[in-house]
Amino acid sequence: MTALSYSARGDETTTTLAGKAAGPAVRHTPRTRRVLADGSLAPLEGPGAAAKPPMRGRPMVNQRDVVLGPAELRGILRIVEGCERAPTLDVFRQTALEGMARHLGYRHSAFFIGSSFEKAFQDRRPAGHGIALRMAEPFLERYRTLEAFTDADSLTAMRERGLLTLEEFGVPGRPEIRAHLEQFLKAHGIHAKLLVRLATPAGVGAFVSLLDPRPGAFGPRDRAVCAVVGRHLGNLLRFHIQSMPVPSVTTKLSVRERDVVRLVAEGCSNRQVADALCISVDTVKHHLTHALVATGCANRTQLALAWQREVGALPAASRAAAAAPLARR
Repeated sequence: MTALSYSARGDETTTTLAGKAAGPAVRHTPRTRRVLADGSLAPLEGPGAAAKPPMRGRPMVNQRDVVLGPAELRGILRIVEGCERAPTLDVFRQTALEGMARHLGYRHSAFFIGSSFEKAFQDRRPAGHGIALRMAEPFLERYRTLEAFTDADSLTAMRERGLLTLEEFGVPGRPEIRAHLEQFLKAHGIHAKLLVRLATPAGVGAFVSLLDPRPGAFGPRDRAVCAVVGRHLGNLLRFHIQSMPVPSVTTKLSVRERDVVRLVAEGCSNRQVADALCISVDTVKHHLTHALVATGCANRTQLALAWQREVGALPAASRAAAAAPLARR
């Protein structure tokens, strides 16, 4: 069991981890690490450890002190413990959202993932809890096309900030970006939003979106809590993806999805795939997104390699069967 203490001061915070062992009492030396405003951990500090200055250029959680209480710290630990036991990526995402609802009170949330932070907003099958789980597909389709999630400057600002509320969306000189997002969410009964970017490995982008029907529901304490949660979820997601077995491709895809993945594995662009199959580029993207989710592949490259590895290892008859749907057209 791990004990965690947390307090925020200015643009950085401190957290202390102390180990506990079962059986005879064993004395452990506490290890102290700084938790920066974006939730990242500084190197261990102690005898012989070089002190590292806090990161600069990142937004502060809040200028006043924020001290998380025992209940919040226990909640964070329960979420981490639950996610550590998740056997698959889908279970991991759902466990994270259910844990945030049960242990921290964030009842309405969605977990998006993609081959990059920008592409995560186009996740066709995000995990959801509460209001987000009940959102109809037309809502999600319209949500993805909002300028807040397609404008390059807006996406860059979100990626750099890591944590931002509804009031912070958009970029200077473009107030209409936030206005359109606010209007859309409020029309569906959502008056507060907090986006939490997860620190993920290369080739993966992920974030958790917290929603609430109450205006101004997310304050400094929520930002402090989510900075820590987001950092831990990112680390767990990193480990989860790296330890995943080679995905199975051919058995998890529909006929059309196999057509698309086969052409992608041959090096075709989305436009070339669309022309070959007489479908639109958007349809190609839809099939690829579903194929990534269905196979557990982190990105387009991993999906292509998995297809080549799996189909190349099959007997000749099986390879012909995998390619048959395209050949029949």
